[in-house]
Amino acid sequence: CRNSVDAWMNPSLYHMDEQAGAPPDIFTGKGQNWGFPTYNWEKMQGDNFAWWRSRFEQMQNYFDAFRIDHILGFFRIWSIPATQVEGIMGRFIPALPVTIHELFKKNISVERHRYTEPFINDSVLRDLFGKKATSVKKTFLNGFKLKEAFNTQQKVENYFSKQKDPDNTVKSGLFDLISNVILFEEENSQAQKFHFRIGMEETASFKALDAHS
Repeated sequence: CRNSVDAWMNPSLYHMDEQAGAPPDIFTGKGQNWGFPTYNWEKMQGDNFAWWRSRFEQMQNYFDAFRIDHILGFFRIWSIPATQVEGIMGRFIPALPVTIHELFKKNISVERHRYTEPFINDSVLRDLFGKKATSVKKTFLNGFKLKEAFNTQQKVENYFSKQKDPDNTVKSGLFDLISNVILFEEENSQAQKFHFRIGMEETASFKALDAHS
């Protein structure tokens, strides 16, 4: 956990701005968010994995054998930004991105904000919030763009956690609105590399694209 003694003593060994979890499956449609930071393998390799060696040496005082669960996570982890809440907002790391040139080759014109930001119109708001759509728009949006105070799931979570009688249906709808995207932009790629949001074909954003795209 991010507040564990290991993370407290050696925060550089972890990606504190990321959270481990799992993608959606038949049991959890929104995926899982386990909350703890992911390993910074490059940093760990720098001292020949001293933290791991020390950990196993200490564990040998208590156990004759070790079972490492979720071993796949040592090679490829489902990583969710700390700014988000639901597992559906994550992606596998490492994973090969799709480049903007690959999309261009398919004659798909990539409008960065259209693909990477929540797709919002009156129809989407009505589908998500019903009769509450107008009040939701007034409180949480500027036009068809989320206000900065509510533009991540974690900000929405923080807001509702402070309400005396929170409307969880509105909170859930805002989570869905924030996840209504097609692509996640790879950090520091200058809008050249992207990762598809898992299950993007089910989003209103995807369904609103032209037929060719």
